[in-house]
Amino acid sequence: MEFLRCDFDEIKSLVSSYYCSKQITVDSFWEDHILKSQHYKIVENNRIIGFFAIFEAQMITLFHMVDEFAQHGQVCFEKIKHYEQVTNAFIPTGDEFFLSHAFDNYTKIEKQAYFSVYRSEPLNEASIKNISMRKLSGESDAKLIELADDFFDDGSEAKVINPDGYFEIYLVEDHEVFIGFGVIEYSRIIDTIGSIGMYVKEDKRQQGYAKNILKLLQNKVIERGKSAVSGCWYYNHNSKKSMESAGAFSKTRLLRFYF
Repeated sequence: MEFLRCDFDEIKSLVSSYYCSKQITVDSFWEDHILKSQHYKIVENNRIIGFFAIFEAQMITLFHMVDEFAQHGQVCFEKIKHYEQVTNAFIPTGDEFFLSHAFDNYTKIEKQAYFSVYRSEPLNEASIKNISMRKLSGESDAKLIELADDFFDDGSEAKVINPDGYFEIYLVEDHEVFIGFGVIEYSRIIDTIGSIGMYVKEDKRQQGYAKNILKLLQNKVIERGKSAVSGCWYYNHNSKKSMESAGAFSKTRLLRFYF
């Protein structure tokens, strides 16, 4: 049995198939860590029988072995924990195989994030606001994201100027008054999902705008034949409440195990 470095494309179909078959809920935050990791394939007689990934030399972000070789999981995982400079692992609770092996021998667990899925029910009619959403595109639109202070990361402006088909930002207004932004990140790994999120300017918060934005974003994702998901930091209670008011419920937690 060998551990070999590889490009993500070599294991992408295996990762996607595994996460889809087990209905493991993840979001764009998880995905960013996966895509920026170093990827490895586990090989036996020239056949890929598993995979793992390590983010920034220290964090295991993927681990799985096919059922036929799953009995070797504990031995393999102990070896992986001594690869690069590994000290910890990011694991969604829906990934039973990965989670179980981390539980065997750890020193500490931290709660990192909620991953939520959305119900199909519409908002209560009395809470619906007549907001408009326009997808940003081009250099002039890219400057508008400065209205969100530091909500967007450094690469967002470039993605508005040169769309990649995965990342979309929407300007949200109520009768031409700026309210905030909506964001959709269609997964590059799990083809069936789109992560949704929003920013509401400070003086428009706690007025029901957040759930209206999220519900409209959910509908856009559904129109693409996909399911909407959201994630938030475990201790961001206001964000969690906004998602729940839009019909989301937290199916999965993201945990960080230290070894």
